[in-house]
Amino acid sequence: MSPKISVVVPFRAAGDHLAGCLESLAGQTLHDLEVIMVDDGAADGAAAVAEAFARRDERFRVVPHTDPGAGPARNTGVRHAGGRYLAFLDGEDALPPYAYELLAGSLESTGSDIAGGNVMCLDDEGVWPSWLHAEPYAATVRSTHISQQPALLQDRTVWNKVFRRSFWDAHQFEFPAMQYGDLTVAMETHVLASSVDLLDTTVYFWRHHPGAYERERQELGEIIDRMAALGMVRRVLRDRVPDLLPAYDMYALDLDVRALVHALPAASEQERRRLVELGAEIVAGADPAAASGLEAIKRLELHLLGERMLPELLEVLRFEEGGLDEVPLVAKGRFRQRWYARYPFFGDPHRAVPDEVYDVTDEFELWTRVERAGWDGDVLAIEGYAHFARLDVSSAHDSRIRMWLRDSRTGREVRLHVERTRCPEATARSGQALVSYEWSGFAVRVDPEALRDGEEWRTAAWELWAEVATAGHKAARRVTAAAPRVRWTAARQPAEHVAVQPADGDEGFAVHVKNARALLTGFRRVDGVLELTGWTNRALGAGAAIMAARRHGGAEVFGAVTVRPAAVTPAAEGTGFSFTATLPLDGLLPLPEPADAETGADASGEEEDGDGAPYAASCRAHLLDAIDWDIRLSGEGGPLRLAMAPHLAEERFAWRGREFVVTRTAYGNLRGVERGFRPVVTAAAWDAEGRLTLTGDHAADPADRPDRLLLRNSRSGETHEVLLTWEENRFAAAFTPARLPVFGTDLPLADGAWDLLAPTRSGDVAVVAERAGIPELPEWRRVGTHEFEVGVHQTDAVQIHSRPALSEDERGRHAQRLLQQNDYPVYLRSNLSDVVVFDSYKASQYSCNPRALYEELAKRRPDLECVWVSQDGQFAVEGEARTVLAGTREHYRTLARARYIVTNYGAPHWFAKRPGQTYLQTWHGTPLKRIGYDLKDMPYRRTEKLDWIQREVPRWDHLLSPSPFATQVMRHAFHFSGEILETGYPRNDVMSAPEWQRVGADIRKRLGIPEGKKVVLYAPTWRDDEHHAPGRRGFHLELDVETMRRALGEDHVLLLRAHHLITDRAHVPSDDFVIDVTRYPDIADLYMASDVLVTDYSSAMFDYAVLGRPMVFYTYDLERYRDHVRGFYLDLEAEAPGPLVATSEEVAEAVREAPDMEDEYSGRYDDFFVKYCPHDDGDASARVIDHVFPR
Repeated sequence: MSPKISVVVPFRAAGDHLAGCLESLAGQTLHDLEVIMVDDGAADGAAAVAEAFARRDERFRVVPHTDPGAGPARNTGVRHAGGRYLAFLDGEDALPPYAYELLAGSLESTGSDIAGGNVMCLDDEGVWPSWLHAEPYAATVRSTHISQQPALLQDRTVWNKVFRRSFWDAHQFEFPAMQYGDLTVAMETHVLASSVDLLDTTVYFWRHHPGAYERERQELGEIIDRMAALGMVRRVLRDRVPDLLPAYDMYALDLDVRALVHALPAASEQERRRLVELGAEIVAGADPAAASGLEAIKRLELHLLGERMLPELLEVLRFEEGGLDEVPLVAKGRFRQRWYARYPFFGDPHRAVPDEVYDVTDEFELWTRVERAGWDGDVLAIEGYAHFARLDVSSAHDSRIRMWLRDSRTGREVRLHVERTRCPEATARSGQALVSYEWSGFAVRVDPEALRDGEEWRTAAWELWAEVATAGHKAARRVTAAAPRVRWTAARQPAEHVAVQPADGDEGFAVHVKNARALLTGFRRVDGVLELTGWTNRALGAGAAIMAARRHGGAEVFGAVTVRPAAVTPAAEGTGFSFTATLPLDGLLPLPEPADAETGADASGEEEDGDGAPYAASCRAHLLDAIDWDIRLSGEGGPLRLAMAPHLAEERFAWRGREFVVTRTAYGNLRGVERGFRPVVTAAAWDAEGRLTLTGDHAADPADRPDRLLLRNSRSGETHEVLLTWEENRFAAAFTPARLPVFGTDLPLADGAWDLLAPTRSGDVAVVAERAGIPELPEWRRVGTHEFEVGVHQTDAVQIHSRPALSEDERGRHAQRLLQQNDYPVYLRSNLSDVVVFDSYKASQYSCNPRALYEELAKRRPDLECVWVSQDGQFAVEGEARTVLAGTREHYRTLARARYIVTNYGAPHWFAKRPGQTYLQTWHGTPLKRIGYDLKDMPYRRTEKLDWIQREVPRWDHLLSPSPFATQVMRHAFHFSGEILETGYPRNDVMSAPEWQRVGADIRKRLGIPEGKKVVLYAPTWRDDEHHAPGRRGFHLELDVETMRRALGEDHVLLLRAHHLITDRAHVPSDDFVIDVTRYPDIADLYMASDVLVTDYSSAMFDYAVLGRPMVFYTYDLERYRDHVRGFYLDLEAEAPGPLVATSEEVAEAVREAPDMEDEYSGRYDDFFVKYCPHDDGDASARVIDHVFPR
């Protein structure tokens, strides 16, 4: 029998995410499915993952495919599909468990040809709504059509839908063999469908890649395909629904033509001419009014493109790179004032760009947010802020705020008295530097009595509205944003059966008045039954029942109800009826389907693959694991939603390897949640010493309870362990976020969000907070150099937030601009002092040449005060030096008066070098790869610019060089005409010291490496083509750890050291074979602790040569990196003092044979050292001190 639905999954670009994708398919509540995994040439191990799933679940099968491109791969999958319905899933994305049951169920109930649902974007840090799908799926509408819903012109994806297979075959849809082929199919299916169902529920998690937009604009062929797809869709619309062309043109200009525009800087001159002609034709052919609704900067780009003004267009794009938040505005008009942005060529008579192109009046978005909501006695106190973007509110007189509550059904309004409050956080959070929102804060108080309808309490949703007037601009809107803790604010009962519940829902913040018709007053588990007791105002009749239904469609479970008159009940005195209801847990948590039960995987989620290596099923994200259940009474008069009595606490019941949670919604109604076991935090508290204690419970069997929790930074993968103590099913985790052990040093949690996880046999799972306790979680608290907050994301998953402890007038870009404009110039007038400021890698480390020079200087010049700048308090400094946090007022003051500045990277952009100050640039490595201006000739068009050289290099008084080779390169690459001190690198002195081997042994002990083990250090460089965005660089671990483990695990340990510039990378768990040492303070220690270095194009090779130990070069992307991306200054293949290898197997073999390399590579090694390390004799620091810091 054919399955109900066939799911086609190409996985060429899935990478590490394929396992999570397939797990989300295996966990679908619609079990009657088949999964066709199309192997379209994945080269990253994904094929092995797919094969493992096919072996463990007969619903999964792998289909080979050879033609390039996602479109042909999908076509191949369709040809192998046998289901009545058809769906597509990209191998790096994921689904919520109810997705296909909901979509297919909608098609079965309406007979439509397509059912589509909403989309959330997903990355390693969290989820957020997809703006592309937000408008088309703003509300559930069934049996409609694109001609009735023009917003569907934005619904350009095929993977958030289920198609009726007979409809697909009748029109013989095929994906074209081109980029953006899904755009053509998505639009064509919408046009040809008899009807479609639109569901506002999230059905798809779309993996977002930081900087995907930047990478896209590098490929000319991709842009040309995109424009061709536009033309194909436009022809379909012209022939079938021509009335949609104006709206379609607006979306095309906004989304697609703008991508063409942003491809221009990276294109060659010939490519630019072709793109401009192509774009100008599209602009000319578009509806004349299509661009009128776009932002001014987009209108300016399109105007210049349409006029073929390429030099001006490129200048505008360069201007945009600096950001638009600080562009000055000009007001025109006395009575109907309009605002214009001073973008390039505004008012330029020669370019003659019309003023209306620059009009930004309609772009002044009104931002509103509730920060806190809580009860002050019987009055609800609400605090937040409301302001226009880009309009200053530095005093309370700069704006006027009116607020009211509005009954969503009747329109009745209740005016609120607004108290204006300071809210500096609004400015800091805005991320802009031009204006202040300090006095945009508001505080209002709501007396529930004002919400009564005469003498009665009527159920109503009172929306919070705000009207703001600033600088002649006025607008009103509903307050739609709120801090996560606000969502779970407790209710108050002003009368019997009446609850006043503030809540932040999908539509915004509201105060809900609920006159309950049914109330849950108690529940318990009795064997395999969930027993619920309560009160209702109706008798329900002979057909009374309790009904549980999955919130997003699918299974329904019924139970018995006994109703009796309520003479006296705890919830009501002499009114209504009491009830007792039972629900079978077998129905709520059924046994797995046979396809799930016969997977061949053990309880740990591991399965042996064909090579005998364990396949670990990836942990499903918190949001992919939970299934929500609505529980209602049914009977005469229709279903009744159950409100939860305020005194009831959330409770969790274990059943069949999962747990069923009885909890409440944000609106105070009964909600059931089916999910895997996870620890639940019920309370969190600080003590006077800065120790944070989390307490809670766990419903799993004692054998499955974790002995520790994990704090993991989702961007960097850095992880800390926190030990647990247990008393029966209760746990406690106590730790000091300001002092966590990092390789023998206590350091604070780094800036950012830290997920709280629990290790289990099936992977790491999110620790959640009990919903009623979320408003009481501790807010920001200062401990040492940092501030910490306990918060939640993804509804109730716990996160610890950390940030440097900056004051109100230091935090945020606006505060920094004021420091630079107002305070720093004053500090520059103070006298210079005998202070030396040290900065390593943008104040991120205590390491490298600055560290070596500091330690030598501290011994020889105790008369000088030494100060280290720390970006985030993430290192400890030896000796007497003090540390200042970057961005603090003290940082500005110290840098202004210091006589010496020593850095290996650069000074802040605002730094103004004074007469009498000496700037020593030590740099940070011998250049193998091209640097500075020498990058201009490389084919790869990088997103980062070289303007830093023009600002930074003129400040240098001295530049350190390790060799004549480096001196020549640096002089040319930086256009530096000052003094280059060819002293050798101070950072390598330690490796020439007599005690270096003893130091290496001590480091091994600190890392916990057993005696007798050989140590392999893997230290790759960063990749320019993984530069996602300003300040964000990714890293993909190409070295297969499991291959290394199989070959070397018995007598080797692998140290993994990601480059210091990497910000975004997957977590690599440390164990007895691999240790992630990225956070280790100084790589020089790791050199001395290792026996073999594995690197690629990193300058580590030149430093390691000082030790004379073996090196292996893992150059899997040599041709691309050397010839296209970065370029070299030397012939690595001819000069490398070790073998160049291209696979993990070859790396392992070379490491194994490293002791025997000496004869083969000794000549190369000697030549390499002489050429590139001639001054690394242990005295480089002394030579620099003698020259730069003479007495």
